[in-house]
Amino acid sequence: MLAVAGAHAEDVDLEKVVGSLIAAEKAYAKLAAEKGFREASISVFADDAVIFAPSAVNGKKFWREAKENPAITWRPVFASISRSGELGYTTGPWESSKGRDAQKPEESGHFVTIWQKNKDNLWKVALDVGLSQPHAEAPETEIRTYFPNSPNPRPESGNANLEKTQHSFAESLKDGEADAITDNASDDIRIYRNGQLPAVGKAAAEKMLTEEDAKTTRTPGGAGTSDPLDLAYEYGEFSSEQNHATQHGIYLCIWRLESDGTWKIALDLQKSAPTEKRRVDAE
Repeated sequence: MLAVAGAHAEDVDLEKVVGSLIAAEKAYAKLAAEKGFREASISVFADDAVIFAPSAVNGKKFWREAKENPAITWRPVFASISRSGELGYTTGPWESSKGRDAQKPEESGHFVTIWQKNKDNLWKVALDVGLSQPHAEAPETEIRTYFPNSPNPRPESGNANLEKTQHSFAESLKDGEADAITDNASDDIRIYRNGQLPAVGKAAAEKMLTEEDAKTTRTPGGAGTSDPLDLAYEYGEFSSEQNHATQHGIYLCIWRLESDGTWKIALDLQKSAPTEKRRVDAE
């Protein structure tokens, strides 16, 4: 079965599939502009989609019961998918305002959306999260993508290796967040933290995290993986000691299996309480 699954994954036109993922994110934003964020979210969320309000809750249920309908605009600037083409994620900037006719945004930040294809081969939101950050003076305009260009190196041992790596990483976070993340970072890692513009790349990530000098404990709340396994995500709650103060909140960590068979962090997000309004928050 592994051999058959691997061969099938290699037959996928990944450039075409990542294009369809970007199109799904853009369609979500367009629907929100036309019908409102609440109705758009109900339409594109999977039945078990996760958002944060402030802890993890069912996103579709949340928006069906919500009375508010925030005016939010957003666009993707990065997208990535698994080798199988059935799991991926998008990220980019968002802006919110008091109403659709407002001239200036009230808040801004970045979102991360994890997408998974359903049984009808349609992209549906599996998880959506965002946090408030300053408006970038020179925002990204090009949509960058990443998709694997080599076969899955170790499909038979991927799960065991991932669990071992995640366990070691969780323990090392307690000694120092900066070293733990940079030691496990992909070259193009993205780091998202409250009140700071995203750090993209290992050098920028190390600079941001070293300045924080935090010791962090994470408690997983849920996870998801591609099949075959080469892309995975984990979310939950964290507690961080920094400058004699304690922060609490939620986290999302996305792992990617590299061509050499090692698992590396592609994106790491921590959102400190209290929650702030954004595309999903509400979430």
